[in-house]
Amino acid sequence: MKAVPSILIRLLVLTALMLSSAVAFAQDEAETELSAVPFMGIRYTGVEDGLFITGVIPNTPAATADLQPNDIVTAVNGEAIQVETVRQLVWIYDVGASIDLSLLRDGQAMEQSLTLMARPDDVFNNPDYPMPLDLASIGLFVGQCGDHLLVIGAVHGSQVAQAGFHLYDEIVEIDGDRVSSIPQADAAVADLAVGDELSIVILRDDREMVFKTNVEDQRRRRNPRRRPHPRADIKTNYSTDMISVGYGDDFVQVLMISPAHELYAAGLRAYDVVTEANGEPITKANSLFDSESIELTVARTDGSLHFDVPGSAAALLMLGYARPAEQDQTQWLGLHEKQVTLGVRYLQLEPDSEYFANTEIANGAYIVEVIEGLPAEAAGILEGDIIVAVAGEAVTQELDLRNRIYFHEPGEVIRLDLLRGGELMQVEVTLRVAK
Repeated sequence: MKAVPSILIRLLVLTALMLSSAVAFAQDEAETELSAVPFMGIRYTGVEDGLFITGVIPNTPAATADLQPNDIVTAVNGEAIQVETVRQLVWIYDVGASIDLSLLRDGQAMEQSLTLMARPDDVFNNPDYPMPLDLASIGLFVGQCGDHLLVIGAVHGSQVAQAGFHLYDEIVEIDGDRVSSIPQADAAVADLAVGDELSIVILRDDREMVFKTNVEDQRRRRNPRRRPHPRADIKTNYSTDMISVGYGDDFVQVLMISPAHELYAAGLRAYDVVTEANGEPITKANSLFDSESIELTVARTDGSLHFDVPGSAAALLMLGYARPAEQDQTQWLGLHEKQVTLGVRYLQLEPDSEYFANTEIANGAYIVEVIEGLPAEAAGILEGDIIVAVAGEAVTQELDLRNRIYFHEPGEVIRLDLLRGGELMQVEVTLRVAK
């Protein structure tokens, strides 16, 4: 599989321009009777430019006006539109009114007019207005990472589930259309009908493969299996540009991961649930910090797997468990009112940590993250540094880094003793109040 850029993985969200009744107001603002809802007849999702059309409902104004999947509606009667402004820009018109749409089609700007109709009763089950298909309705579930689409599941027993997909296959083409987003994928299947042949090209280990199946409409199944989704019992989470993880009572879940992260290189992927480390429950921190390599037990939808990851991952894996819950409200060291800040996030290491091997040092704070624009960054402190003393006073479990910094004044220059790559060094940092 090609590298997947870092961006929070999101599940498929389908919305329609077929919302609940609007309320009309007279000029004197007196409330009148409920009116019919004006209706164009498109399924869409929001994008930066406007409304990305993922499907056009037959026998509606959008179909008559020849709107097409992949079109982007950028404006209504000259006013830019977004998902959150549909009510203000479309619902203000009466049924039968003509509106002018500004569109982008294949990157080219164009104009199209249509006449609004009343939203049909029971539109999702009305045979006169069959709802266009999308990936979920044919039984294939995907997650999106940047401009890559990854297979994350399929309806059990469906034809698409038997087509040969593997978890995390990257979908690059559907029915002849190159795709790189969920809306594009939905648009690629929108005009298909039940029984049509569906061809999907995937990328697996840098090799393209073609899978063919017949289209089914899983919306007609009585009890379709729900799509895979992240676990709901996450207590807290931690995110950077490279990785986002959630911490539960007995697991750590990867919510998003960049291919540049060391855990990605070791084999972890988004949605992985880490349950054990070195054969012990993930919540046991001490053994992790004593290891150069950590064997993780990972649950995926297709079974339990084992991965060896660098011992440097220990801080990330244990971050959600090693700090008291009450400290979570002050996300960063020193970021509360009137307190000086250093600008780091850290873990207090155990006295017998492997990081202190072959040294006379027994305590220290492992720096998990250095915050941009704050004193630690200006002083040259790096992620992975271990601060062992503040102004000559040892950082211990009883008086940890937070407590050592707390009693200093804004503008004060203090010396930090730290371990970097096994070597003891000193840096000076100018403290200030966080703004």
